[in-house]
This record gives sequence, structure tokens and C-alpha cells, in this order.
Amino acid sequence: MQSFSIRHLILIVYVFQILFNGTYSKLNLKYTILRQKQAPAPQNITLVYQQRIKYDAQKTMRVIFYKNNTKTLESSAYDDTYDLNGSGCSASEKFAIVLHGWIQSCSDEWALSLIERLSYYRGGCVICIDYSVVASSSYMRLYTNFDTLTRAISSIILTLFKQGFEPKKGYMFGFSFGGQLASAVGRSLWPKYIIESIDTCDMAGPGFDPIAVDHSKAGKHVQCFHSSRDKGTFVYSCHRNIMLGSCGLKQPSVASQLHLGSHGLCVDIYINTFDYPFYALNSTPPECFTWHKAAKIPEGYTVGYEENFDSQVTGQIFVPTSLHYPYNLSKKQLKLLS
Repeated sequence: MQSFSIRHLILIVYVFQILFNGTYSKLNLKYTILRQKQAPAPQNITLVYQQRIKYDAQKTMRVIFYKNNTKTLESSAYDDTYDLNGSGCSASEKFAIVLHGWIQSCSDEWALSLIERLSYYRGGCVICIDYSVVASSSYMRLYTNFDTLTRAISSIILTLFKQGFEPKKGYMFGFSFGGQLASAVGRSLWPKYIIESIDTCDMAGPGFDPIAVDHSKAGKHVQCFHSSRDKGTFVYSCHRNIMLGSCGLKQPSVASQLHLGSHGLCVDIYINTFDYPFYALNSTPPECFTWHKAAKIPEGYTVGYEENFDSQVTGQIFVPTSLHYPYNLSKKQLKLLS
């Protein structure tokens, strides 16, 4: 009887262990797969391999220059120098870099709209780095190329610096997967080169969360817009974390923009901030639970692209959005909501 009880107890413990491990593996399956690494190879083999995959990525990437909203030059990312005379750009002026996301390219409507707004409001040279050949495959394959793309894009920017472009005149924007790239590229250049301003829109979460990353190290001023709970990151470590719509998790306008979803709406809202005021709440909404620092919001404060970054306004900023285009609320609507 005693031996049966012991065997029975062992069996119960074993079953619980299986259930626990099964639950753990289900909860962490995507992170386990995406973060899995092979045993380290000899250093010389690793270096050769890294150079090879960097070449394979760069030879399919394109660096596209815009001046006054006109495409002036398209060059291979593997070039050591770029024909600035042919691009119409000057190394002494401002420059902006745009990075797209998964299954996207520099020809996407939002990318062209952003290039147009940056050209009008910011001026200078706008450069879109197109890695659509790599981005057109599965998300898993794109994710496994993340470090390769980071090195390749960093190499492109270093080439620009060698030609005279100044980090303090630089701005970088990344959407979704491109947002993670913008942060990683900025952090890889830091502290020798510090990009003046970096904005990201609903930085990708799958494969990256829940690993804690200090995105504020990507540039001098880093602001991140959040719009979805399913595709966006939950790591809020930028200088500003702008929570759009319902706590940065859902947009009311998704009801009329199903093809975009809350994730895709982020970049549309960001582009609209150039022309429409998106007012921030003065306090954290009661339904938005957070452990993070809330920013002290001045009266009438609006969010979006900011030429002169106000370092006094940092932390989480809550910005309600509306059901219909252009998705902003008036001061009167915001007051009623408060």
C-alpha cells in the first residue's frame, strides 16, 4: 500500500511537471524559437560568415535619395560612396532616414507620404533605405536577418558620415520592424555617433518582447508611438512613449479601417500629426494601468514630429484618437472626454 502511494505521488508530480513545462513552452514558444542560437563557431569562420551574409543583404538593398520630394538618386547599398552631386543633397544640410517594415518597401503609400511631409516641413535630404527583398519573405526569416540588416544599415549611415553628414542634423524614422531596426542602428552607433532625433511607430513586438532594451540609447531624442496590443512592443523605454487611442493598445478608427488595423493606423496617425493637432491628456486615463513614469503635460500640448525637442516633456503621454480621419480630437472633445 505504501509503495503504491509513493508510486502514485511520483506519477502525480511527473504529470504536473509535464503540464507546467507544456504551459511554459506554449507561453514562450515564439521567444524560444526566435532567440535560439547555435554553438559558437571559431572566430575566423564567424567573421567570414558575417561578412558574407552582410554582402548578401546589402547587394539586394537600395539607398534612395529624395530632394524637394523628388527622387534624385537610387544606389546599391553596397556602394562605398554615393554621388551627392547627382542626388542634389548636400552633406551640410539636414538629413532624414526612413525604414519600412515587414512586407513593405520605400514605394508603399505611407512611405511616400512621409517623405513628402518631411521634405515640406523639415527640408534637406530624405533617404529611404529599401530592404524589401529580404522583407518580402516570412517574418521568421526577416527576424533571423535582424542583426545582418542592422549592420548593413549602420554601414550605410557610416558611409554618409564619412561623406560629411553630421549626426546632430540627422533624423530617423522606423515603422514596425523598421522601428526596431532604427533603435538597434542608433544604439550600434552610440556613443561615438549620436543621431539627434529618432521617431518610431508601433515598434514590432513579436520576437523582440519581453527582452528589456533601453531604446533611449538609440539617439539624443527618441520618441516612440504605440498603437496596438498584438503587433506592437510592450517595452516602453524611449524618452517619450506616446500611447495613442485606448492606452496605446487599440485605435477606435480600426472599425472603419479594418485593412490597416490598430498597428497600421499608427503610421497614418503619425503622418497626420504634421497637419492636424493631436492633443495629449494632462493625466493618465484611469483605465490605462501603467508602472511607467507619466510625462508632465503643458496645456494644449500636441504630439508628432518635433523639430526642437522639449526635454522637459518625457515619459508616457496619452493621446486619444477618433473614429474617423484624420483621427484627432478637438480641444472641446478632449475636454468632454476628460
